[in-house]
Amino acid sequence: MVVGDKRPRAGACTTCRVRKRRCVPAGDKFNNCELCLSLSIPCSLSTEPGVFASANGAVASHHPVAEKLPPPEPPRHEVRPVRVRELPPEEPLLDLYLLATPVLFQELVALYFRFIHNVAHTLFHEASFLRLLIEGRASLIHVHAMCALAARFSKNPIFDGVAPGSRGKIYAAEAIRLFQERMNYASLETVQGAVLLGHLVGGEGDAQAKQAYIGIARAHAEVLSLWTMPPNSTVVHREERRRTWLSIRAADPWTIVDMSVNTGASLSSLNVLPEVDDVAFNTYDPELLRENSVQSSSRSDMWAQMAGTLEIYTRISVLLTRLSRGVITFDSYLSEVPLLTECLDGWVKNLPPTLTYRTANLAVFAKQGLGRTFLAMHMEYQHFRQMLFFPFLDARAKGTATTIADGVAQCRNSAQSVSQIIECFSKEDDCKLDYFLYSHVAIVSSCAHMQTLMLSEELPELRTARQHLVSNFEYLMDLKKHWPVLGQVITRLRDFQTTYQDTMCDPFASDNWLARFVIEHTAILAERQTPGQQPLNNSVPRTSQYNTGDESGILGLTGSLKSDSTLLIPPSYARGPAQESGKLSTLLDDHSLTSEALVNNALNWLLE
Repeated sequence: MVVGDKRPRAGACTTCRVRKRRCVPAGDKFNNCELCLSLSIPCSLSTEPGVFASANGAVASHHPVAEKLPPPEPPRHEVRPVRVRELPPEEPLLDLYLLATPVLFQELVALYFRFIHNVAHTLFHEASFLRLLIEGRASLIHVHAMCALAARFSKNPIFDGVAPGSRGKIYAAEAIRLFQERMNYASLETVQGAVLLGHLVGGEGDAQAKQAYIGIARAHAEVLSLWTMPPNSTVVHREERRRTWLSIRAADPWTIVDMSVNTGASLSSLNVLPEVDDVAFNTYDPELLRENSVQSSSRSDMWAQMAGTLEIYTRISVLLTRLSRGVITFDSYLSEVPLLTECLDGWVKNLPPTLTYRTANLAVFAKQGLGRTFLAMHMEYQHFRQMLFFPFLDARAKGTATTIADGVAQCRNSAQSVSQIIECFSKEDDCKLDYFLYSHVAIVSSCAHMQTLMLSEELPELRTARQHLVSNFEYLMDLKKHWPVLGQVITRLRDFQTTYQDTMCDPFASDNWLARFVIEHTAILAERQTPGQQPLNNSVPRTSQYNTGDESGILGLTGSLKSDSTLLIPPSYARGPAQESGKLSTLLDDHSLTSEALVNNALNWLLE
């Protein structure tokens, strides 16, 4: 801002008068002041449509200014290049560059909106944020957090030689520092910053830190009553408040179950959903946005639809936990399953035709940049189904043969649907779900496929399970390149697979370990107990140990016990086709390779 800039009229805005602050023009076309911009609230002197000022500075508007003002906070700084701090010795390249230039900021923020936003959360109106970024008025907390999330997907040569999962560390450190400076001042900016940082540390595998950041976001949102809309605010501002609150509601149950803690007060009673259609919010300029401008029959409100599954997900998680801890019997679990199945089926049946899972619908949303959101909605639905029916895979499950067989089929079908979605978005441009959370969905799906390989004697079913397992593993390998948390996620899958080698154990036994394995998507689990083992503290993490030479009780392709010579991974595959081509699919054509050898080879490949 040039010193000496003046508004076309004199006087201070309402906020500055209440706080007895000097009202400094922000220099934007709407004549906002710097304080109101920093608080993300409408300025009473703004010349936006619907608000105008009289000659003496008083505001004339259709609605009086009545928003509760939050405490004062430090002013927002302009986006400027900063010299990167020195990093630890293991990553010496990053301290050679200026990684915070406006050009690089714009490139990485664009990647954030492409790969992360509208998949992990929905916080910002893209066009409005990019405009603020270009003008140098975007929040530095948001910019650095976005860059930390998106740098892993960058192909900029400035990152050459740096592992994708490590490229965002310098941005993350700066975002956390800036956030800590403003953490005591509740504002929409700090709420959105806390959500971004929560997802960021979640991708690093720090479940406790994620819970802390999401908890801060929730607390600040409650202080601001984020679900209430201030008068005289813009459509973009109101919609960002609604979507930020929905993003907190969506993250809250996932974060709580990942920490294996009791749920707090329910957020479902504050069910504030987006008013602007997803497509309009994603593609329109701010001036074109209108609330409820799209008829309900043709609305593409995917985020609002996903909100309808949050309570179902929580109920399934609680039910699985109670079963695993012996609080309820399997008979009691069976009595609850039809009710939750009806809720899930009712949700998908009530989707408008434009949101049902069809290739034509995906193509439409892919062109509008929302293909990932569309697939995420359907992948989460299938995941909740495979969670609900997972206990039926327990060989000890008691019930009528028809009931158990139907539950097993339901779990396998949903696991196959998850894999089909993975195969689908792997082939479609700009539709791939590159967010770490979906690795957990793929892990649970893979376990169901392993059960098919273990028990089925139908060759077509076995071939399909092998194919889906391989596509899942290739997806996990791709995610592992970008998200450090994948290392511990894949180790958990190896721990699950280890149970197959004990003939006295059923890997699908509904114990507390398995429930946590299914529910908690990033938590580090203690060693699973098998008959004859001494009990361990379930909260103490340990390094996975696996003896690839132990071949007892392994089932091959036809479901029968194989001789020792056929169970070993062929030496040619130890570092063979999968590693050389980068694709596990090369193993599918080798019908002499047992299912167990395929799984072992794939897991070794993933863990290297």
